[in-house]
Amino acid sequence: MAADATTGAILDAALAEFSAHGFRRVALDDVARRAGVSRTTIYRRFAGRDELIAAVMDRENDELFAEIAEHINALGPQSNIYVEAFTVAIVKFRDHRVLNRLITDEPALALELAHQHYGAALTRVTAALQRVFPTGFAAKVGPRTVNELADAILRYALMALLLPGLRPLDTIEDIRAFAAAEFLPSVPAALRAATV
Repeated sequence: MAADATTGAILDAALAEFSAHGFRRVALDDVARRAGVSRTTIYRRFAGRDELIAAVMDRENDELFAEIAEHINALGPQSNIYVEAFTVAIVKFRDHRVLNRLITDEPALALELAHQHYGAALTRVTAALQRVFPTGFAAKVGPRTVNELADAILRYALMALLLPGLRPLDTIEDIRAFAAAEFLPSVPAALRAATV
């Protein structure tokens, strides 16, 4: 296997192990066995289990944000793109077997990873927004405004996914109502004033 194929096999194996057993209960020996590589090969690519977890999360988040962008673009005109984008993001995250398992089984680890990789996640959300916005809109409102929106999305998404609240967020209608009442007011004023 080439280096990229080997890394991909390791990430696939780790994802399968994390999905089956959770993040904290997986040993690198199990990942190595499933990937068909030695433990040493894993250590050549990742400093340890925590770095491997982070790499899996990064890859899964990349795919998830791309999927969210595609979904939003397929919806067509909506009453409010920000509410719809937030709602779809929460639903897609909850539907993802491994990311949702991290949130439900190991919320402390989820917060730790969010803290350690916030900058990378912010970059991904910003890139997803570039795909969701009509051509030229991001340039019109400016990179600072787009980054502020990405930051608001991440903060409110973490709150909705990790913290209990007075209102349930069990259905898509619940999430959409939360997005309209709680998230929408946090959208930068420049975006609320501009037509998407």
